[in-house]
Amino acid sequence: MLWPLSPLETLWCAAALTVGYGVRGVAGFGSGVVATPLLAFVLPMTTTAPLITLVGLLVSARQAFRDWHQIQWKTVLSFAPGALVGVPLGLWMVKTADQALLTRFLGAYVVAYALYSLFGEQLLGRALTMPRWMVHPISVVGALISTLFGGLAGPLYVTYFDSLRLAKGAFRVTVSTTLLTLSIVRSTGYFATGVFRAEGMVLVVAALLPVAIGTLAGEWVHDHIEQRAFRRGVGALLVLSGIGLLLR
Repeated sequence: MLWPLSPLETLWCAAALTVGYGVRGVAGFGSGVVATPLLAFVLPMTTTAPLITLVGLLVSARQAFRDWHQIQWKTVLSFAPGALVGVPLGLWMVKTADQALLTRFLGAYVVAYALYSLFGEQLLGRALTMPRWMVHPISVVGALISTLFGGLAGPLYVTYFDSLRLAKGAFRVTVSTTLLTLSIVRSTGYFATGVFRAEGMVLVVAALLPVAIGTLAGEWVHDHIEQRAFRRGVGALLVLSGIGLLLR
């Protein structure tokens, strides 16, 4: 049975998806980080996580097809073993954990990420980089987090990708393709375990319009806005939404 939404809640969800996928259109990742905590105010995590996953899968597929020639496939495949460990663990937690506890954990994670995004480099004096062997623990933790929340692994992946020093275009499409691969594994798990059922596809279809608007707007903004100002705005939004979830 679909989660009942009032007109105001429906409008809230549409705005959350538009803003979240606007961020993804700019950066190549971040839709889950922004949209998931906003959606969590009106939807249970068992609905939010599969919804964000399935919609993100479609967006990532579009980007991967468009920029196919720039994908670094060796890097994408290096995350696959960890996904096969983290996704089943995340599915078990989704089905057994208390939903209120998951929501508060989401709020804490979002606030921590936002504070690092805003102030981390200044405190460290440099961008955080990681050795190549870290791909395996990052892929396990990233798969676990993204299965619980439908995303939010992007920041972990991007920290690792930064150390690879990829060109701007290759960076964005390789991150997106890695998230696409993870989305396929998660989606299979959601349906196989009954976390998400076929009738929930109505929500996915309803989400396509705000997601398309946000993605296209974000791709336009990508070429027209100063990145530091954009990052600060997203960070402030995340702090507010994360605190709101912690106080629910």
